[in-house]
Amino acid sequence: MLYILDTNILVYPDRISHPMDIYPSYWDKMADLLRFENVISIDKVKDEIYRHQDGLTNWCKLNTQKSFWALSVNCMVEYAEIQNWAQNKDYNERALIEFADSKNADAFLVAYALNKKRVEDVEVSIVTLEVSAPESKRAIKIPDICLDFDIRFINNNDFFREIKASF
Repeated sequence: MLYILDTNILVYPDRISHPMDIYPSYWDKMADLLRFENVISIDKVKDEIYRHQDGLTNWCKLNTQKSFWALSVNCMVEYAEIQNWAQNKDYNERALIEFADSKNADAFLVAYALNKKRVEDVEVSIVTLEVSAPESKRAIKIPDICLDFDIRFINNNDFFREIKASF
């Protein structure tokens, strides 16, 4: 199983649940987990994190290898397919514009997973804190895309359980 991490898997703990100054052992464990060969993210997630130039940016620079950040450039066919999917749903214009913004990692994240699944026949799970909201018109949620494209998604605790991590 290839686990592909969403931005919020690192941002939420840093800013809300496990700040680095209070939970250094959590971040030490995360650094270990991000070295697993089957745990990755993509360049667009890196861009979202690095844009803030904060403590998490510095932590990522020190604790991730170049290979952790997979290139999303090879999944443009799937990216276009996902953008087309969104355009054919009942989302409002603002949601569609935000989703299509090249700085937004969400569509690229799902496209990367879809490409891995289709082209390389790899089992994938997107690890995200987002929850499905199929009736939402204002935001396109990763789980809703995953459901329509038959891509597995799990939250951080299910991820930790599956890789047998404990803190």
